[in-house]
Amino acid sequence: MTAPQNPITRAIWDGTLPIKFSLDSTEAAELGAKVLVEPYFLEAPRCSYFPLLTSQIRKYFVDMTNMALNFIGDDAEIWYDVDGIPLKWHYPIGLLYDLHTGYRPDSNSPPPLPWPVTVHFKNFPIDKLIRAQAIDATQDFFMSMIKEADFLRNGSTKKVMNLSKNDQTQLLDGLWSSFSQKYRTENYDRFWSINYRLVTNDGQLPKHIPLRIYLPDNCPVIQEPIAPSDENGNQLTLGDVLHQILPELFPSPLPTENAFAAPVIHGVIPQLNIPILWASQNLCYPDNFLHIVVLLET
Repeated sequence: MTAPQNPITRAIWDGTLPIKFSLDSTEAAELGAKVLVEPYFLEAPRCSYFPLLTSQIRKYFVDMTNMALNFIGDDAEIWYDVDGIPLKWHYPIGLLYDLHTGYRPDSNSPPPLPWPVTVHFKNFPIDKLIRAQAIDATQDFFMSMIKEADFLRNGSTKKVMNLSKNDQTQLLDGLWSSFSQKYRTENYDRFWSINYRLVTNDGQLPKHIPLRIYLPDNCPVIQEPIAPSDENGNQLTLGDVLHQILPELFPSPLPTENAFAAPVIHGVIPQLNIPILWASQNLCYPDNFLHIVVLLET
């Protein structure tokens, strides 16, 4: 079964980020590395998750140190940071990039690529990150997000729970293999042939939009129940929603010149006049949430 042809969801699925993984120098010495360890460069899917890449990253650094890396833990002990800030492994990679680089696509400066990420094998920050970040935990967290999105749309998780075991396996396998360039089209079809039914809600108007908004300076994530239309049945736009939730940053639902704040989704600043329902169905991450990073003018 192939997925409906949608060039937007396909472009999002194919989106990648070049990342430069460097082993923390202090930890490298403590773990027994006797040589300077070269960074590991990887083109990672924006829609993937760091735990899905950890096994190959771990293998690279162990091999590069000629097995001198005295690490006896499992992959769940490995964590990442950017500029000293631990990266939340349960966030999609593209979301983390948009959030931590603060790069506005409308700026005149080039994007910070490759993205420099530091790899840690020790001193897991249990006060800042969820401890269980193995593949099974990532899979469980991902499915919990899919169910939460379904609950927001329908008031129950019936649509997800009614998926057959084979459908759920196909959904997960498609995403878990998304970093394989060779099978990118096949995995897109596997994932979206199932997920399309969920995000379009089988043609029914959802009660609420699965939506999360992220602000700078480690502000709490904003998640409010947002209907796709107003009390008169008029479709709400992205600008309407941002104006409703953040009126100080978005004083008007319409685009304005020299706007102080800009919404970024998948590394792009979308038009404020797009319907929020359309955005939810076409611009969501694989967890079916529309993740919006709000960046301020510096």
